Amino acid sequence: MVRKYADPVQVRRGTQCRGEGSEGAPETFLWRGRLYVVRTVLGHWWERQAWWTAAPARSVHGLAPEGEAPEGEAEGASRSEWGSDREVWRVEASPGRAFGTGVYDLGCPGDDAWLLLRVAD
Repeated sequence: MVRKYADPVQVRRGTQCRGEGSEGAPETFLWRGRLYVVRTVLGHWWERQAWWTAAPARSVHGLAPEGEAPEGEAEGASRSEWGSDREVWRVEASPGRAFGTGVYDLGCPGDDAWLLLRVAD
């Protein structure tokens, strides 16, 4: 079963992980007060963010809520305001040797604000 989350996690990247293309992959992560050690990197990809829900895109259609850019200001919006892709790592990790491993998807939008996205057990 796969569960979806959007929980913030603290991630330490490293080069000690095993698996295909694991350079710069998460080595450990802290989730809900428990430290998980990455055993294997299972995959790495980029996910497209929902740029069409960003303030500049919504303002083009006159849908910007109060406090956001009014119509006509989308042309001057920076790329980061439009949204960007998110780096995702699928890893096999465990909270210790006595516990079994699970599969975790960790996402980073580029500003080092990591999220736990999915857990498969």
